[in-house]
Amino acid sequence: MAAYNAATWPWQLAFMAVAAVLTLILFFRPCTWAKIAMKVYMVAVSLWTAFVYYMKFGSGREYSSVLTIFWCMMAAAWMYDLVTHFSTFQKNRRYLPWGIVMLLLPLAYPLISVSRGLEFPCMTTPMIPSAIAMYMLGMLVTFSGRINFFALIFIFQWSVIALSKIVLFDIPEDLLLAVSCLPAMFIFFRDAVRSGEEDKKPSQRTITILIFFIMALIGACVAIQYV
Repeated sequence: MAAYNAATWPWQLAFMAVAAVLTLILFFRPCTWAKIAMKVYMVAVSLWTAFVYYMKFGSGREYSSVLTIFWCMMAAAWMYDLVTHFSTFQKNRRYLPWGIVMLLLPLAYPLISVSRGLEFPCMTTPMIPSAIAMYMLGMLVTFSGRINFFALIFIFQWSVIALSKIVLFDIPEDLLLAVSCLPAMFIFFRDAVRSGEEDKKPSQRTITILIFFIMALIGACVAIQYV
């Protein structure tokens, strides 16, 4: 990670600046070109993670080739969206406060590193894989009028992978993504249930409560194991 940060920090700042500008445009002045540009950005940042972070600087780690493929698949999910125009990037005011928090959480990664006594370049940044996944999740929650479920599935899978990094590579910052995925899973699964037929059994209320307890159980397991 130190080599990655030292060699790529100008590129990281450029990626972060583009993300900030596009997010603000979609938030305050949504337009077609900005929605397309955001999807192109998602493809680009996924490929950056695959080929720069894992293939170039993470090649010494075990399974780096597998993780490279994983992020290429993430890029493919956004390419599919770019071609089909499925995601609308339409603000969902119902989940807006939580979405904004999730969009800002990647900025907490370097702050947590500093609080742990780490200095640049041996610290996490908003351009490491889990922080990037966090940003994508924040976008999906904030602009959840119609979302890319392929990308969402990959983000949820990555949150599980990130749990192992907390111990193996001493990156407790990755707990942010794992914890944030729990309410996001509840939100999206509950909305998927509510969009179905009203007269199905069990009832929507029962399924919603069941989903809540499943998410709470997962959260409890994470807390017991890592706290």
